[in-house]
Amino acid sequence: MKKLLMILCSAFLIAGCTTSNPSGTVATPTTSPEVKSEPVVLNVLAPRGATALAMIPVIKNETAKVTFVDGTDVIQAAFVNPNPEYSIIVAPTNLGAKLALGDKTKYKMLGVITWGNLYLVGNDDNALQQEGNLAAFGEGAVPGLVFEATNKDIVPSVTYYNGVADAQAALISGNANVALLAEPAATATIGKMKEQGKEVKIIGDLQKEFATISGSEGYPQAAIYVLEDKYNENKEFYDSFITTIADYTANINDSTMDSLKSDIEAITPEELGVPNAEIVAKTWSRMNIRYVPAKDVIDQLNTFLALFDIQSVDSVIIK
Repeated sequence: MKKLLMILCSAFLIAGCTTSNPSGTVATPTTSPEVKSEPVVLNVLAPRGATALAMIPVIKNETAKVTFVDGTDVIQAAFVNPNPEYSIIVAPTNLGAKLALGDKTKYKMLGVITWGNLYLVGNDDNALQQEGNLAAFGEGAVPGLVFEATNKDIVPSVTYYNGVADAQAALISGNANVALLAEPAATATIGKMKEQGKEVKIIGDLQKEFATISGSEGYPQAAIYVLEDKYNENKEFYDSFITTIADYTANINDSTMDSLKSDIEAITPEELGVPNAEIVAKTWSRMNIRYVPAKDVIDQLNTFLALFDIQSVDSVIIK
């Protein structure tokens, strides 16, 4: 009898711990799985060259898919595409600002990433006061307009070439005795000419010269543009992107230079559009790569963009 009572009690205990459904099967209580938002992988378009170096950390940690291009044709097309393909466009400041002010693009400026890398290379400190030929590039664009704004009274005859490589070739071949070049191409040129027994050096820093116009060294050369609605929807991912590149570029110094060179070799100099890792290391400080929110440098932006007859960019800046 005692044994029968124990069996009955056990049965009641089991029944109390389960819930029967209409089919008669035992239903086990379940909990809803935690819903996690999928990480956003930002799609970035950027030009090759010095600016591309800022993209190294987001390529490394795979938080962004970066497409590099030569020139600005593809970049301009991306700006005006009615069905935007890119989360972020890195572009010459004047290009994005002009399109945004003309209501030709929905992208707005979030921050400035490079502050000028233009230098004059020649064999004599006084070459700008002597007869000769000066090879330049970027007529009507950033290089040409900054050069003209900072070197109004010079003696050499100025010839504009299609690009920095052509200006470099003119200097190396002897068709010019001074050249307007961008780093790291300026240092690469000095090295190439030294191999030929020709001594040239940097004789002009356009960033310092521009300070006499703007009041601050350097000029907002390239900026980061985003779609404002997408930025607001996924602010944490965009801000993480910005923090990553800002921290990486701010912390490159003598003690981290080997790491920078390794990163360049891993991605390849060809993909980034730079001569090689060693030259980048030598010229890092002269490329002026640093991130600053656009809202913090509106005065500098307006001073610089006045060269392009752009009067005010306040309305196209994300604050």
